[in-house]
Amino acid sequence: MPFYEVSVITRSLSKSDLVKALTRAGNTLLDHGAVIEKVESLGHRDLPYKRLAKQTNEPVYASNFFIFKAHMSREARQKTKSILTHDLDTVQVDLIQVDTLPSQKIQCNLDEILKSPAERQAVADLRENQKMGHFTRQMIYKRTEKEWKSIPKSYPIAPPRP
Repeated sequence: MPFYEVSVITRSLSKSDLVKALTRAGNTLLDHGAVIEKVESLGHRDLPYKRLAKQTNEPVYASNFFIFKAHMSREARQKTKSILTHDLDTVQVDLIQVDTLPSQKIQCNLDEILKSPAERQAVADLRENQKMGHFTRQMIYKRTEKEWKSIPKSYPIAPPRP
């Protein structure tokens, strides 16, 4: 069964009505064979644009956002979406399939991180593959030329003549 995020946006309701609406949504998911892993509340937020309540056609500017994370079949997805969309307390319902890829094992590279940047392989690769334009090359050349000129040069002193 694929993994879905069911986002439910309800209209502004009292706490008891909100609990009833969410239990109705959860029971609808469970009745159609979904396995709910997690329910998250994203809080009471402003909507990005004005919506209309279904029965009263009143404008809704702010509402409660909830996410159900559940496993369900594709047939159950269509049925539950139509049922939840027709619920009078919900403003919007979306079911989004989430790809669950097996996580790769993380390898510790602390010894590589603790090296100085000059010794790290990643920094060496960056330096090797960097692209520089003409202006950048010219600036580097001028800087190194200026540094070279600022170093005091000592001329060899000739040995005394016999």
